[in-house]
Amino acid sequence: MESIITDLVKVMKEETSFLRREKAMMHFFSQLIIFLAQEAFRQLDDELFIEAKAQGYQSDRKSSRTVTFLFGTVTFHRRRMKNAAGDIYYPLDKFLGIRKGSRYSSLVLRNVAELGSMMVYRHVAKAIDCLTSWSMSHQNVQQLVVQTGTLIQARSTREERYDGVVEKKKVPFLYLEGDGVQIHGQKKQSLEIHRFQVCEGKQKDGQRSTLIHPYFISDLNRQKAQREMMHYLQANYDLRDTVVVSNSDGGSGYEKAVFDELALGCLRHEHFRDRYHVQRKVKERLYFVPQLQPKMQEALRQYDWDKVQTCLDTAESLIEEDEEKANEQLRLLSAYFIRNWPYLRPLKDRGIQDPKACIGTIESTHRKITYRMKRQGRLWTKTGATAMIQVIDSLRNHEINGWLNQYDERPQADVEREQKWKKMKRAVQKKPKFYSHEGAFSGQIAEGYAKSSPLGQFSNNLKQLNPTPHYL
Repeated sequence: MESIITDLVKVMKEETSFLRREKAMMHFFSQLIIFLAQEAFRQLDDELFIEAKAQGYQSDRKSSRTVTFLFGTVTFHRRRMKNAAGDIYYPLDKFLGIRKGSRYSSLVLRNVAELGSMMVYRHVAKAIDCLTSWSMSHQNVQQLVVQTGTLIQARSTREERYDGVVEKKKVPFLYLEGDGVQIHGQKKQSLEIHRFQVCEGKQKDGQRSTLIHPYFISDLNRQKAQREMMHYLQANYDLRDTVVVSNSDGGSGYEKAVFDELALGCLRHEHFRDRYHVQRKVKERLYFVPQLQPKMQEALRQYDWDKVQTCLDTAESLIEEDEEKANEQLRLLSAYFIRNWPYLRPLKDRGIQDPKACIGTIESTHRKITYRMKRQGRLWTKTGATAMIQVIDSLRNHEINGWLNQYDERPQADVEREQKWKKMKRAVQKKPKFYSHEGAFSGQIAEGYAKSSPLGQFSNNLKQLNPTPHYL
């Protein structure tokens, strides 16, 4: 300890600038921690070797590996263990949670992915460079986010992901919503993120309201997102005594039938048309009579069809110019109300008395995704967009630590399939064996036949051919 302090004092005295002195101290502590980590890893490897040997494994070699942890980049040596069946693994790698082919620890993956879900990759790289003893390019940040998102997706969609659920929840009301978000893809493509969310209501948190036990699922494929939400509901909730309240804008893929399927087995299902989209439809169709828009919205809140019809008739009488277009807008608005009138009925008229009721919140929960993925003209590939929404949802669902803490091996079938593919690839890439040869043999048809016969004519024609290629 005294020698460490003496060396630190010496390092501090060598610098005269405040900033350089602190940077020197940071570098000194980083190197010290790396040295201690190397010694700790060496001791751990010795202990794990004894445990693996007791299980029938033998060490066939030692190899080095360089991994970047949050405290610095460490190069260490560890044993490779192999048993009689040919199974191979590195005990130290498994103990530290370092996956095959990865140059970064699980904590680095988690923190970089969280930062990447809030700001652009160049800013993440700059933050890492300023606050740690190592640096990373923005391309590496993108690769880590994609790697983390892919890992989360693989873990969160496994069949056994809900095996740990012992007892299902029983709640009187459950609020389910779905909607889509458009983002810009590369090569002038448009990508749509399909989102479903469920919660048990809302509660006051100071001046704001927060959702109770919310869960979010997003995907570029609507069927996958719907299927994952159904698995979550069926695995975590007993819906036999639950009233499911759903809400959507009625777009393609978000009709009542979709939510009927999600609410399968519930006591009762009540579907609503999203209030935000209804108000936007009113403003869009009644653009020529803005003074009637508040009255129309009040009539909808009271769920009074007579007042709605009165507003439509009044709007028709107030048309002054472009009569054809205005009448068409009124016709479309009337058809919209008729088509969705059963879904505009308020909660109290349906006998739902829940002080924690909340519907129409999915538009506000879009922000976590839209703030990160829609601003500043950002363009996304399908792979990058899928990884980003997986990271964002796992952070909001507080599941990212659980997914990254798992170090279970891949199924044996996947391992055997990969080994078979590598074997076939090596066989195809292998150069064929060379066999020497003497070239083409020359010959002629034997004599003893009339030259006027067909065989004689054929022999004469063969002799007239020039066997030497034209390029020689």
